Amino acid sequence: MKNYELVLIFAPSLEEGTINEELTKITSLIEKSKGNIVKTDTWGVKKLAYPIKHQENGFYVIVYFNSGTEILTELDRVNKINDKILRHLIVKTSDKE
Repeated sequence: MKNYELVLIFAPSLEEGTINEELTKITSLIEKSKGNIVKTDTWGVKKLAYPIKHQENGFYVIVYFNSGTEILTELDRVNKINDKILRHLIVKTSDKE
């Protein structure tokens, strides 16, 4: 199991309940593949460095998790087809946390 960090930028117009539903879908996908959610940071609405899909702001959420590598492609696929997510990024973090 390796440590990963998933950064999600949601559309700022979404309600918090909708964001929590989408986040629950993503975390349950990780847990179904025998992954472990370590921590979830919610940064809230921040200004983007450049417009994404005609949006100037985005709702940032960071999920720290442990998992095998087999979930990464499915996680990437699911996030790409979700129209509520403006951008996402999965980064492997160091094992010394």
